[in-house]
Amino acid sequence: MDRLPNWLKWVVVALALAVMAALMLAVNDRAARVEMPPPDNTFGIYRGADSR
Repeated sequence: MDRLPNWLKWVVVALALAVMAALMLAVNDRAARVEMPPPDNTFGIYRGADSR
């Protein structure tokens, strides 16, 4: 890495961050379209908003 110019190192870092951001957005978009099952209240841990 010592032989590479400084600007090229920053281009590589920026490109890596851009790829990671694109993958994050792709995963987030796909996860937003998946229907989640209702919560399983087997152990009774979920309470309504009006219960105390």
